[in-house]
Amino acid sequence: MQTISGQCSCGKIAYHYPAPALQIVACHCGLCRRMTGAALSSYVVVKEAELVFTQGQELLKSYTVTSRTQRHFCTDCGTPLYNSNQETYAGLSMLYLGTVNQHESLSPRMDIYCENKLPWLSTADSSRHFEQTPRKP
Repeated sequence: MQTISGQCSCGKIAYHYPAPALQIVACHCGLCRRMTGAALSSYVVVKEAELVFTQGQELLKSYTVTSRTQRHFCTDCGTPLYNSNQETYAGLSMLYLGTVNQHESLSPRMDIYCENKLPWLSTADSSRHFEQTPRKP
């Protein structure tokens, strides 16, 4: 995917990213499970400075999940659009995979917090697996 676009469930917020994803990640941590109600969260990592909201930015609200992490969502339909963590991943936004148009063509290449992965869940053999999360060098 050369560019990325997407929107919330109600379609009132839309975004565009003019380049391919930096990484596609599946996170197995308990915090992601609690925030989404799903077995894991999948994210498309992009540069924050290049992510443009093309409509509905006034409907975007942030929720402070931890002292480092913010979740950004649509105030009308509640769809989580992206997470940010300015301490650990400064300058990056983690778009929720399900909000990306044509997300069916994307698959995670990295699994993180595998130490918390649910035992009944299987992941792609082609992805890299980390017990926690890799850090920038």
